Amino acid sequence: MTALDELDSDRDEQGEAPQHLWESREVRWSGLSGVLLLAGYVAQWGGAADGVSIGLWLASLLAGVRFFAAEAIEELVREREVGIELLMTVAAVAAAVLGLWEEAAALAFLYSISEALEEFTTDRTRGAIRALMDLAPKRVRRLVDGVEEEIDLELLAVGDRFVVRPGEGIATDGQIVDGRSALNEAAITGESVPVEKAVGDKVFAGT
Repeated sequence: MTALDELDSDRDEQGEAPQHLWESREVRWSGLSGVLLLAGYVAQWGGAADGVSIGLWLASLLAGVRFFAAEAIEELVREREVGIELLMTVAAVAAAVLGLWEEAAALAFLYSISEALEEFTTDRTRGAIRALMDLAPKRVRRLVDGVEEEIDLELLAVGDRFVVRPGEGIATDGQIVDGRSALNEAAITGESVPVEKAVGDKVFAGT
């Protein structure tokens, strides 16, 4: 399986990666947990009955543990592993059992928002890598004894030479052995100005 296949597999399992922070379900649920946590504080400071603030903190706790508790159970049952998600779930539940509703809700919110932001960043990174790989040609013209032969990219081996014509993208990382050109490396460096490349210079896939 190629790296591109693995990225496709991850995308199929998890769905399309959100492009904006508010599009992430995990972030929205974590945000709800934070709002409910704050509402509990407001109710407490406002002199509301204890049941009101406790109810809000309980709702905050449930919203916060929604995803990482499920992940903890899945890891324990399917993989028989005890991860940080399980430890955080146990800690939150234990705090609630002891009547520390405020602490339980705060723990659930803080961990859930950190997990949600990490997941969002990972999804964005995966999407960026996949977009970069999509820019690279899937077939190359390998040069063998001065003769060009078009092959699939997967058949290209380390040390092979291949021809890139003006206007075409670079199929894989490599080094220029003949010729010169200006390449757009914005997808990698963020610099929009084309970079001059000559013999001996390194080039990157997708540029």
